[in-house]
Amino acid sequence: SGTPTPGTGVCSGVDAWKSSQAYNGAQKVTYNGHIWQAKWWTQNDTPGNNSQNVWTDLGAC
Repeated sequence: SGTPTPGTGVCSGVDAWKSSQAYNGAQKVTYNGHIWQAKWWTQNDTPGNNSQNVWTDLGAC
């Protein structure tokens, strides 16, 4: 419920990031022990490791 704050571990029910999956802005994924939120439409941009900076790190799971 609501936006998770860093370190709260709110990752239940959030799918793991997949490079083949297209994501719309505001969609959330888990990757590398963190929860990430897309800023806009994206596909094949690794959370935390892309020059477009499309993902926002919402904190550790």
